[in-house]
Amino acid sequence: MRVRAYSASHFDFDQHIEVTWPDASAIFVSEYTGGEDNRLYPITIHGEIRGMCESLEDAERRLSNAIAGVYPILALAGNAAVADPLALASYGLDISSPQPAIFYQTPVATRWFPPGGRRFDLEATFALICAIGQHPQSALLLRAVESYRRALGHWIPEQRLMAGEFLFVAAETLSRFLIESRAAVRGITPNNLARLHNTNPHVLRSRFLLDDVFGGNQPAMDAMNAASNGFEHGYMSVDDVRGLMESALEDSMQLVRRALIESSGLASEMSSRLLVEDYDEPRGLVPAIQFARGQIEATDPAHPPAIEMGAIDLEWSETSITPKLRADGSVDLSMGATMTAVSIPDGLKIDISGYGIRAANVVAKNDNSKA
Repeated sequence: MRVRAYSASHFDFDQHIEVTWPDASAIFVSEYTGGEDNRLYPITIHGEIRGMCESLEDAERRLSNAIAGVYPILALAGNAAVADPLALASYGLDISSPQPAIFYQTPVATRWFPPGGRRFDLEATFALICAIGQHPQSALLLRAVESYRRALGHWIPEQRLMAGEFLFVAAETLSRFLIESRAAVRGITPNNLARLHNTNPHVLRSRFLLDDVFGGNQPAMDAMNAASNGFEHGYMSVDDVRGLMESALEDSMQLVRRALIESSGLASEMSSRLLVEDYDEPRGLVPAIQFARGQIEATDPAHPPAIEMGAIDLEWSETSITPKLRADGSVDLSMGATMTAVSIPDGLKIDISGYGIRAANVVAKNDNSKA
């Protein structure tokens, strides 16, 4: 079975990761595009998993669950959004006899905008996959990691409120994981672990949430908790939730990510490589939005036309991307699109003075500012 997922972090062209289960194995590579040999920049992470299954339907159900569980760990390792994987194909491999096959349409790589230049630390990322996959409480930990992936998936200007919601879900799930895993190490129940701490499970979980997940940052935890409760239970306006959450969101992303990695059982020399400054900034998959800047004016200022709702309507063609490799290994992208005026009131003209694009981690050539 083969899948691909749009990703904001990638492997180098000649790198891959192989993950094995008792009854299956999978390989993950980044898919590149652009240039004459389609090797200029990566867009998606391609995964292929093989295993023994009773039928094609059994393979799609069981193998898809296994391979999908790796993508959240990749997102955590790179601190970069990885979208839900899309199925490409499923087919039998024993072609000594006819085998069932099914193929799915997905967007081609050139339809996705280049998501940025972040790269995985291959060795540390593989070690994190192993640590989480082999942890005795792996299922619960992976649920926390999946919620963190969802937070990264909403790491765009219009959706940061939902990023915060999923982040706090990750934090609360991790606090539960900490109680259950620490109790299991002692061979006791979470209730008995709480008794050892002279408290009850609810208070102990809150203590772990503050001390271990939020690193003792009480203001950050309180802000995220209040914003999450206010939004979830409907007693706080959306604007108030955003304002409260924004005050703590970026610090909280760093704190929760650190806690997830350190709680996985990953060796310290590997976790330190994933917690370097290069990975501090979360990377989202910000949709590329073109814009044209200019002005509208009346052809006869003494008799300006009335502008009704929807009176000015412009239509954009699909963006074409032409990549060019620089000597230093970076890639320049020339982008082109046609903008057509579908509707303009009589007596009005539009003068376009500039064109640009809003996207994540893109440096504009004209002013070297990040868009």
